[in-house]
Amino acid sequence: MAAALLGMWLGWTLFMFFVAGVSFSTAERILRNPNPPFSHATQALSTEGTRSLFRYFAAELNRRVFAAYGWGEIVLGTVLLWILNLQNPRDAVSLALAGALLSIAVTLGLIVTPQIAELGRTLDFIPRNPPPPGFAQFRSLHRSYAILETTKFVLGMALLGRWLLTR
Repeated sequence: MAAALLGMWLGWTLFMFFVAGVSFSTAERILRNPNPPFSHATQALSTEGTRSLFRYFAAELNRRVFAAYGWGEIVLGTVLLWILNLQNPRDAVSLALAGALLSIAVTLGLIVTPQIAELGRTLDFIPRNPPPPGFAQFRSLHRSYAILETTKFVLGMALLGRWLLTR
């Protein structure tokens, strides 16, 4: 049960890596090759206005999805830790790794993601050239998120690999 739960968590993480990379590039792809109904619907806006609207929509969608993902990770991590704690004999290494995964998930879900969302909303519709105040902090938060998320994924893979090799 624990391996299935961890596998689901890791799969969800891979999916989120994909979501993060696709949402903004989709807006650019649509703007490069608009179909006639889209062009007609957005003709009142400039290309830059349409781009800003799409980027705002992508950002809000990402904020919503990543907030839900953060809470989902906290739930999955808590259930995983609970299941591992019930096992007899207890596996201290597995408990420590699962605890680390949950700690990272809590940090991302309750601290980093809300900060990214809050700061990101202040940057919506502001030109990026020159970089606006707060943009360096926004990029730093994104880097921190990516590093922690990658660390969590690697630890999760190590835990899953440990289980597969020892059973």
